[in-house]
Amino acid sequence: MKDYHLYNKNGLAFYVFRKSKGEWQLAFGVLADDIKEACIDALILRFDTDVPELFYHHGKRQVVEVRAKKYSLWHIYLNNAYVGSIQYYTFTKQFNYHLEDNCLLTDDQVQKYIAMIQGGGLKWIKDDIR
Repeated sequence: MKDYHLYNKNGLAFYVFRKSKGEWQLAFGVLADDIKEACIDALILRFDTDVPELFYHHGKRQVVEVRAKKYSLWHIYLNNAYVGSIQYYTFTKQFNYHLEDNCLLTDDQVQKYIAMIQGGGLKWIKDDIR
């Protein structure tokens, strides 16, 4: 569990946001729902390092997480549910990916994640001994 404090310009904490077991919540203070959700979105994008993006689908927040695994493999999760993978083949030096059927993610989004991996924006565990 980790707390994040939102301060005013006088340095006094008005609101406390908490991340506990992967879920963000407003732990102290009162905010309108839309402002609270905007703050949580900003916290996710700033502090969850494996999250390349989030978007809304039918009014529900969709958090994309790309987690690095060993041997140049990444698993893609949408709201903590597995939806696909990205694999880098050292012999061909190419990326391939797989998305589960009926996944909300598009090919363009996965291509963006691959570009982020190549640019160092997402973790890459380089421990291949093949």
